[in-house]
Amino acid sequence: MNPTLTVKQFRALLPIICNRETSQSPDGWTKDNPLWGHCAAVSLLAQNIFGGELLRASLAEIPEFAFMRSHYWNRLKDGTVEDFTKSQFGNNYPLGLKAEVRNREYAVSYSETAKRYKLLAFRLAKVLNYPNSLFDDEIYKKCFYAALDSPCQKMKFGCVIMHKGLAVFECQNKTIEPLKSLCQPECIRFSIRSRTESMLGACGHAEEIALWETVHRGIPIHECDLYIAGLYSNGLPWFKKCAEHTCLRCAVQMYHAKIRNIHVPVFDRWEAISTEKAIETALAYATQNKKI
Repeated sequence: MNPTLTVKQFRALLPIICNRETSQSPDGWTKDNPLWGHCAAVSLLAQNIFGGELLRASLAEIPEFAFMRSHYWNRLKDGTVEDFTKSQFGNNYPLGLKAEVRNREYAVSYSETAKRYKLLAFRLAKVLNYPNSLFDDEIYKKCFYAALDSPCQKMKFGCVIMHKGLAVFECQNKTIEPLKSLCQPECIRFSIRSRTESMLGACGHAEEIALWETVHRGIPIHECDLYIAGLYSNGLPWFKKCAEHTCLRCAVQMYHAKIRNIHVPVFDRWEAISTEKAIETALAYATQNKKI
C-alpha cells in the first residue's frame, strides 16, 4: 500500500529533517528558524507527497530578501495553496508576490537545489521508517537517489551495479523516447494490471538499462551484482515482504545476462536472490497467481 502523509504531519516533520546543510542560505540558518532557505527543496518534496503545482515568485524587488532571488510554495492537487516555509520570514512575509507556475525541471535545473531536495527526501523516508538500518547503507542511498530522478508516474526504481566492491553504474527507470506517447498525458500502465503485459508501456526498466550499459562499458556482467530499490509515486520507499522479483521482463534479461546475484530490499536489509528465483517469483505475478 502506498504510504501517505497529511499536510499536518508533513509540516510537523519539516523542522526535524531541515538543517543548515539543506538550507540555500546556510549562514542565515538557525535552530530557531529551521526552515530558513528551504522553500525550493521543501516545495519539491511537498509536490512529491501531495501532487499539484510549484509556484514561484521573484524576490528581486524586495531589498531584504533579494539575495534569495525567489520564493517557492505549492498549489496542491486539491487546489489548496500551501506555503510550507512561510515561517522562515517571521513577521516580515513579503507582500504582493506574483506567483508563476514552474515545472519540476526548472526547479531542479540548479544542481544545488536538486542536491538539497534529494537529501530532504531521503531524510523524510528515514524518519518515517526509523529505525530501518537500510538508510545507513550507501548502496541503498544510491538506489534511492537514482529513483528520485525517474519521471515515471506510477513507480520509481533506482538500480546500482556492483563489481568487485565498486559501484560501476547507477540509473533509474525512464521514458523510452519512441514510446513516450504511451505515457502522455497519463501512463497507459494505470489501465493495466500491475506486473502483467510488462512489454506494454513507455518505461525503460532500471534493471535492463543497467545491464546493457554495463555490457557496453566492457565490464564483465557475470561478475556483477545488481541492486534494485523502488519508490512509490510520492517518493516514499517500497520495501518487499520477502526476497523476490516481480517483473518477468527484467528477470528474463538478468537470467540471460548471467548476472551473479540480484539484491532486493526486504524490510530493513538487502537479500540476494538468484536469476532463477527471480524468474520463478516474477512469473507468479505475471500470471496473476500473486498480486502486489
